[in-house]
Amino acid sequence: MSFKTPLFAAAATLAMSAGVLAVSTPALAQDASASVTAPAEAPQTGATSAAFTDAQIDRFAAAMADVQALNQSYGPKVEGAVDTTARATLQSQLTTEMTAAVKAAGLSAEEYNQIAAAAHGDAALRARIGRSMQAKADAGAEANANAETDGEDEPASASEM
Repeated sequence: MSFKTPLFAAAATLAMSAGVLAVSTPALAQDASASVTAPAEAPQTGATSAAFTDAQIDRFAAAMADVQALNQSYGPKVEGAVDTTARATLQSQLTTEMTAAVKAAGLSAEEYNQIAAAAHGDAALRARIGRSMQAKADAGAEANANAETDGEDEPASASEM
């Protein structure tokens, strides 16, 4: 059960469409002929923005953030691979981790690919994904700020009480 080609193609497709998400994939794209389809060849589902629930979009946004981080992490490793065997091993590891990230976010690889393919040709869907990612980033920043503020109110030690 390999999701290597569709999963990576979906990630690359979405990342390259309308600048909603920036994923560094040049190194991974070097072996595109051997391992992935070109973004323009990603399957088109005919689905529109309205075809997906907010919960699906939120899960997709979470998965996409993880996929993006994995692509950025693995890009230099794949680029620096000494031979095709090492490159294939790294790409296999990347695919495994991407699939796990998608599943951890609560989507199947098929759902993830459907949303990514639909987003390729649907600006409204890309905007929904972007808003979801921004909301998550804002919530994370607020949580960090609150954690820092909460820590300031507590005495540093019992002797200060």
